[in-house]
Amino acid sequence: MRTPLRLYRPGDPVATSVPVSVLVLARDEAVNIARCLASVRWADQVVVIDSGSTDDTVEIATAAGAEVVTEPWHGYGAQREYALRLPNLRHDWVYFLDADEWVSQQLAAELAQVLVAPQHAAYTQRRRLIFQGRWIRHCGWYDGSWLVRLMRRSAARFDDEVFGERPRVDGTIGRLRHDLVDEDAKGLSSWLHKHVRYAELEAARRGLRLPLAVRWRRLRAGRAGDTRPLARAVAKDLVFPMVPAKSLALFGYMYLLRAGYLDGVAGLRFCLYHAWFQLTVDALRAEAARVPVDGERPVPARVAG
Repeated sequence: MRTPLRLYRPGDPVATSVPVSVLVLARDEAVNIARCLASVRWADQVVVIDSGSTDDTVEIATAAGAEVVTEPWHGYGAQREYALRLPNLRHDWVYFLDADEWVSQQLAAELAQVLVAPQHAAYTQRRRLIFQGRWIRHCGWYDGSWLVRLMRRSAARFDDEVFGERPRVDGTIGRLRHDLVDEDAKGLSSWLHKHVRYAELEAARRGLRLPLAVRWRRLRAGRAGDTRPLARAVAKDLVFPMVPAKSLALFGYMYLLRAGYLDGVAGLRFCLYHAWFQLTVDALRAEAARVPVDGERPVPARVAG
């Protein structure tokens, strides 16, 4: 049974100095970083990897007792791989956080217990997204939010993905019972601007449509260490690219089939914004197919996928 959100609070578990290096990726996160770091005070080591903040992120992190490493942004996969290989990490076990996320007391206690005698090479958990003050429990979002953040450095690696990064894990992956909380305090405007950038990255990442057989071979070849369930990987990588009117289909799936309406007004907005996101991705890809690059002939729009 899932712990109600109202019982989740940032804070310390009973145990302290848990043998793990917490890695926090940050840039211009002065609004969020103090809460994030306060929620991991139980960890023996906390390292913030800052990619060029122009606000008080570094100063707040330093005052909170975190070690700060400054490194230019390399992309979502490469930045995590860089953090994973930092020579000053004291532990083989690491836990990744984004600065707008926080660890509840329940999750912290569970992490401390698991790390006494780990049974797997990594652990996956769900992420509770708080959007406009409400936990988005439906829309298909929470059910599909499993992600690996706790891992042994010696058994994990990240590919050079600019967006949509996932760790490759050599070994078995266990499951944690408690969730990570994703709660950006910067508000809706920041969320929308961030997702415009995500749409640009997603449009560039997908590239031209490949034959189904080729995409299936690539999916199978990449399954080693892929932490996504096979059904979810097939749906996202093989089925969804062939769906017409993707933005409308996505809204219908999230709001109607996955009961987004149960999340109230926030759920309606969340589903509408994701339909807008998909529409933006499609428009960017169509635009790229029409515009020549470096003097090359434009790619006919009909082959863009």
